[in-house]
Amino acid sequence: MTLLESIKERTQAARFADNQRAVMQEVRMIGGALVAVVIVALVLTEVYSAVEIDNSSPFYGIVEAAESTGVAAITLLVVGLLVLSAGVIMRFMGSGFGR
Repeated sequence: MTLLESIKERTQAARFADNQRAVMQEVRMIGGALVAVVIVALVLTEVYSAVEIDNSSPFYGIVEAAESTGVAAITLLVVGLLVLSAGVIMRFMGSGFGR
């Protein structure tokens, strides 16, 4: 094996290691975000189930709006994370949206 072949092999190994590190950073970021979404959803579920407000209460409309808005926000956040994940996968496969 010549010196040039040895340098090429080490360079390819270093690029592969850099790509693996980049993939793991993206996976940690997306996984951490998904765990945060699950924790927020669990906390909100417990809070909503702990507080009982009658239908005749003047605050019932606020609670109902908060529940529907919270569900919509969590859904949009999860869809956003899925789009982000797809972009990361596409980028590592050679093409991608945005970068």
